[in-house]
Amino acid sequence: MPAYLKILFFPVLFLLPWLIVITAACGDLDWSKPKAFGRQKEILVICDDELWDEIENPLRKQVERTLLAVRTERIFELAQVSAENVQHYKEWDKIILIESLESAKLLSFVAADSTMAKLREGEGLFFNQLDVWADNQRVVGLAAPKDEDILRLVAAHGDKIFNAFIRQVENQELFRMFFSGRDTLLADSLAVAEGFSIIIPKVYARVQQDSLTRNVLLLVHMNPVRSIFITWEPLTGPLDKSREALAANRLRLTGKAYPAQVTIVGRVDTSTVVANNIERIRVYGVWENREEISGGVYISHIIDIPEQNRRYYLDALLFCPDMRRNKYRYIFQLDHILDSFQIHLNRQPPAQGRLRSN
Repeated sequence: MPAYLKILFFPVLFLLPWLIVITAACGDLDWSKPKAFGRQKEILVICDDELWDEIENPLRKQVERTLLAVRTERIFELAQVSAENVQHYKEWDKIILIESLESAKLLSFVAADSTMAKLREGEGLFFNQLDVWADNQRVVGLAAPKDEDILRLVAAHGDKIFNAFIRQVENQELFRMFFSGRDTLLADSLAVAEGFSIIIPKVYARVQQDSLTRNVLLLVHMNPVRSIFITWEPLTGPLDKSREALAANRLRLTGKAYPAQVTIVGRVDTSTVVANNIERIRVYGVWENREEISGGVYISHIIDIPEQNRRYYLDALLFCPDMRRNKYRYIFQLDHILDSFQIHLNRQPPAQGRLRSN
């Protein structure tokens, strides 16, 4: 065999077993499927136009639930198209397919044979499938023996439809928020130096300001603007949970980090939550900056740790004026970050706590 053929032949021969293994492992993948596309809020409903006239209002009531931000906003928004006109929109990332056996056009692509058998026996069903016409796609829907059964299924399974898509948003956000990695260096240094830790994505940048005291940590991520503010002070007595007191407390603690910002007293909402086995007061509300004509929402966690004689104050802020963005995903992210706060009692903080400097 000529030398130049040996150079080409033997490397390929060496790689052949690995190519066989990889091909076998990926045998279930459909390489012809496109990647799903869509908008953050929009869910595409595929159903007949006449059926849509009948179910539109009850379906919107079940799925287009609202989030109270600066103003009330829908978490999801529905848009309808008939199966005849769906074309490439079958590749949308969030789809609700609603059909009956009487007028089914796409149901057989989504429902398994066992599901179709149940339909023929007169049973209405809810289904939830992934990657039907595109990768990273979720197709949720209702199937009934007859058109007249659909309205009843909307009332019975509306919660399941909403929950399927809200879980999708949450799972996507858990992946996206830590795409840059977890800042374990910050968490470890806080645990050693201060007796607490928190898991923050690496993409958040530490802000250094001369006006901030030593026991203040401020981290910011842009587009949209999100910030994490942490401080603490000695325990001096029970927390005043009135709206006025909580708004004044937030202004007192965050005033130097967020100059000219006002906490709206009438929008302060409190609840008690438990995360990482620590009970916290969760405060959700609205802030405004009247000088810059801006506003947004914030989430605060107030945590008393008698063993350390500390009251921790964690504040997560969101500024996202773009109405096309799904603010639920960012609020979920901020809540997830604050929930990761935990105490390390075996690493007692110094009398005068100091945060690490970058």
